[in-house]
Amino acid sequence: MKMPILKHSFGQTTMAKVSNSDELRQMLVDPWLESETIIIKPNWVSNDPADFTDPETLRMMFEALDSRIVVTESHQIHRLVNLLEEGINFTVGGKEVNWKWLLKGAGWDWIIENPNWDWCIKDGHWDRIKKEDKAFLDENGFTDLFKEFGVSYINVTDEVWSERTADPTIVKKAVESRYKPVRIDKLYGMVPKKLYDLRGSTFISFAKLKTYTSFTLKNLFGMIPDPLRPWWHGPKHSKIATSIIDINKVYRSIFNVYGICEALSTTPVSHPNGKFEGIYSGKYNVVDGLGVVAFGRDLVSLDAIVCNLAGLNFKQFGSHINLAEEEFGVYDRVALRESKMKVGNWLSP
Repeated sequence: MKMPILKHSFGQTTMAKVSNSDELRQMLVDPWLESETIIIKPNWVSNDPADFTDPETLRMMFEALDSRIVVTESHQIHRLVNLLEEGINFTVGGKEVNWKWLLKGAGWDWIIENPNWDWCIKDGHWDRIKKEDKAFLDENGFTDLFKEFGVSYINVTDEVWSERTADPTIVKKAVESRYKPVRIDKLYGMVPKKLYDLRGSTFISFAKLKTYTSFTLKNLFGMIPDPLRPWWHGPKHSKIATSIIDINKVYRSIFNVYGICEALSTTPVSHPNGKFEGIYSGKYNVVDGLGVVAFGRDLVSLDAIVCNLAGLNFKQFGSHINLAEEEFGVYDRVALRESKMKVGNWLSP
């Protein structure tokens, strides 16, 4: 006899404990998830242990859905430098530097001041990035997984840099018919045509529970094609909240954007003496098999609930959630309180 699946619903957000794809399928019953094509945006910002959407979790998603699946992601230098050690050398201001130099400090500031990626496109870096991204997909088993399930993979950076994009005037019209204009107009020209041709489909922001406020809303920040996004963060991260909301506006205007945040297979948990250390996430340990998933159409409430349950101060560190309320509707305060009482320590192992 099957045991009932432990779940709680809070407004439009549901949280459940699942251990396999059959149980996940039983939970994902929203009509949006019956779309002929479903686009999945995983979280592949890095390849640090437990810090990215892993193939086991993606397999579970593929098995739980009956639709044609498209996976989309941009290039991300942080995801590749662990494979390359330090990346390709190049010269800035007479000094020899490398990709790793770009990740923080002076390199991060240099990108803020020099947001044009022509140097990367022209000088062999792009070819190397594509090669290393293929290695990331191959070595982690994603390539074989995609073949097994007939999944198409669309890399946003490659499409945009190859100028295979949707007409920005059409994207602009779609966005501004629903929302205030985005702050930076060039976002309208950063939608791959291959994705735009699937407009009206369901788009899943498939986020991973992390040690910082990077869930379903921020996961769409990865649809900006730059392989690093300091310019979109701005000095002292002054622009990141607006950048996150603006890219959400773009994709919410084209697709039915659905949020799923998972802690299914492996999950990073902050610890001052943790075994692992991420460049952005600090020291952490890895917990196996939490088996928790949160999902729903209201990404603002979903992220607020997950942040609160994970013990993260989203009012202080998740300013994009507060800004999202102004654009997409307020998060459910009642649901926030109820989730704390009913779910308790699901996300605090």
